[in-house]
Amino acid sequence: MGTGDLSRRDATTIDRFREHLVSGPKKLLMVANYFPPMASGGIARQLRFLRYLPEFGWTATVLSCRAKGPVPDPEGVRIVRAAAPGPESLYALGRRIRPANARPGATGAPQPGASGAPGSGAPAGRRLVRRAWVNDWFFVPDEYVGWIVPGIIKGRRLLREERYDAILSSYPRGSTHLIAAALAAGSGLPWLADYRDPWPTHQFRRPPTALHRRAHFWLEGWALRHAGAATASNEPIADDLRRRYPTLAANVHVLPNGFDRAEPVDQISLGEGFWLVHTGRVYSRGHKVMRLLDALAALPDDVRMRFVGVDGPQIVARAEALGIAGRVSVEPFVQRPRALGYQRAADALVLITGDAPEALSSKIYEYLVAAKPVFAMTPPHSCAARLLDSTGGGVVADPAAPLADELTRFVAGVRSGERRGADPGTLGRYDGRSLTGELAALLDALIEKPRGAS
Repeated sequence: MGTGDLSRRDATTIDRFREHLVSGPKKLLMVANYFPPMASGGIARQLRFLRYLPEFGWTATVLSCRAKGPVPDPEGVRIVRAAAPGPESLYALGRRIRPANARPGATGAPQPGASGAPGSGAPAGRRLVRRAWVNDWFFVPDEYVGWIVPGIIKGRRLLREERYDAILSSYPRGSTHLIAAALAAGSGLPWLADYRDPWPTHQFRRPPTALHRRAHFWLEGWALRHAGAATASNEPIADDLRRRYPTLAANVHVLPNGFDRAEPVDQISLGEGFWLVHTGRVYSRGHKVMRLLDALAALPDDVRMRFVGVDGPQIVARAEALGIAGRVSVEPFVQRPRALGYQRAADALVLITGDAPEALSSKIYEYLVAAKPVFAMTPPHSCAARLLDSTGGGVVADPAAPLADELTRFVAGVRSGERRGADPGTLGRYDGRSLTGELAALLDALIEKPRGAS
């Protein structure tokens, strides 16, 4: 590279710096779905970014879709919403042509103990199974495919009318990445693709045919051709991206999920006894929940279990069959401060994950900062197991091994004081403010990189 190239690059950097001095903070367009009012634990990652980015010289506008849900919009965040034509007519068709119990345990289908809509029961679970089948067959990359064109139109209007420096989108909805990729391709702005889950290689999302699978791979490949960088919530997801997209590999970074000590936490009292608590969605096949209940039945009567944020009639039915209905309670959707309050009120916390190496629910970071011991039903090779080992945060119970004795020893260890929560000194890496600083540094580097540079 000649000195003339360096001079031109330096001049461009100086011009951008002067522009920022005049125009204020750097501006980020965040393409987000899931997002409030939708309810999802993964939203917390985006909300932490939005809360702390201004401290690092960035302000954000959120491009999301019109939606219904129980979660309030975050205060002080500008949200621009695009239309999201829904698939309700095809859902109705699915109800007519597909039995309610089709594809048990399939992609997107609720498992025993999986969270559903607030107040729903078995009929709601059957509706979700039907919807999952319709989604898998007719909506690629996801059921929000209808908001892709309106999102692109709305986003292009924003980019024409206002100055932005970069674009960020966060998967697990492929439609979100497709909108961001189209906006990046049309505007020349750098785009950072954030992955909270893998896309076509996700353990719980199995396309129904080889053609569907190829479509997901092709769409992701098209999108990432326009990405300047990518972040992943853990190393296996990052490694998968590096392996499949070698031209992007040098710009794939691990940016963990984390916790935010500034979040409000409700005061909760669970009452007498020893309380095990699980909050949020159960990311696994339902047999793990049933095995947990079987193990609970072997423990003393004062050991109780509360599932928060799930609506599981199967859980209640199993507890009744085991004669422990009085020791097991289920509470459907709660707002986040209440869920965090339950974590603080528990004697110990329960984590149930899938079986893939990237298995690592975002709730584990909340569990760790709650300073309560964690009983994790997760494979020894999973990210969750490695995180608990590195922080001393709990016990890993191999889902393939007998469970009752392991749970009995865990409860006894907590009661005796031998088993404690995570070592606070190991948790600094996962502080939400620090992680947002890492994101801001990546965005800073991205906007200073000459277009087309690797």
